Amino acid sequence: MNDWGLPDWRDPSAYGDTNKWEFMRWRWEFYRRRDDLRAAFNARAQDRYKACVANYGVAHTLKPDEPGFTAQAYTTDGFGYASIPNPRISDQPGSIIFSVLDYPGGYARFTAGTERPVDVDGNSCGHILEEHEAGAIFDLTKPLAEQISLAKDFLERAQIEIQGRKIRKRRHPIKWLGYLRTLDAREAGASWAEIAALHPNTAQTEQTARDIWEAADALRFQF
Repeated sequence: MNDWGLPDWRDPSAYGDTNKWEFMRWRWEFYRRRDDLRAAFNARAQDRYKACVANYGVAHTLKPDEPGFTAQAYTTDGFGYASIPNPRISDQPGSIIFSVLDYPGGYARFTAGTERPVDVDGNSCGHILEEHEAGAIFDLTKPLAEQISLAKDFLERAQIEIQGRKIRKRRHPIKWLGYLRTLDAREAGASWAEIAALHPNTAQTEQTARDIWEAADALRFQF
């Protein structure tokens, strides 16, 4: 493994039994390969560790290199995590690789398919909602994770009413292991020709390898 705990991309068995991985684990595997998440963890881990030691003592504080330790996260990060697990560790507890969108409940007001503008105060904001649009007002004095979950439920119901179905991102889990190996190979300095050889059911050209890498790279940010 390299400095970020990535397996040997040339050996699929080095990734473990991926058939047992659930959605959150797959998402974490792609997210922990993000440079911005890695940088955020490195920048904040020691401060978080020192603060926890001061509050709870060394004996009751996980070290940054232990599964379950998390660094501070901010809503502006765009990671979706309440706190940032160590991206060097693959097998993290499920309790810390939840996204904020994975939590139920909430407080929010919504409108869809109307001509009423929406802003944070419930007043006119100058944008008229079209029939295919929806707006939401969130209460910043209450937990956001719960409100986001409620918003997601509302939007899905509204989408079904307007479009007749949920419109989902097409997911191809059968390709995900190949995508991870592709990302890891490129990070390790493998050539496009070497990466192409990882995908026998394709044309195995360098352009094919680039296309696969781009699809894998997109999952790191939009899983």
